[in-house]
Amino acid sequence: MVAGGIVVVSTVQLLRRWTTFDQLVTAVNTCVLPAGISLVNITDGSVCLTVQAETLSALTTLWNLYQDGTLERRLYNFFVTDEVKERAGGETIEVNVSIEEEEYDKARLELMNKAQGKSVL
Repeated sequence: MVAGGIVVVSTVQLLRRWTTFDQLVTAVNTCVLPAGISLVNITDGSVCLTVQAETLSALTTLWNLYQDGTLERRLYNFFVTDEVKERAGGETIEVNVSIEEEEYDKARLELMNKAQGKSVL
């Protein structure tokens, strides 16, 4: 749907390309996310992807991809299909990616503690 020049794509529209949710997860994990990062949830509204890092190096790679804009470009190329462009009717389509630095720091600390065998309180 186009609202005020903004293209809104629902999770249902994204899922149409795949027969099952598991196929979508596999595709995102394979085509978008760096090794060691896994998609664990998608919520509707503003489409929100929740990911989980297996290792500190994977988290660092994800953070670097986010900071240099590569993650946003990958997500755009993955989700903004010809069908989505057609629905937009010539309007500009944007994909905005946001990772809060506090969330990154929290995950980094948890992974560092895990690697050192410490529990996080």
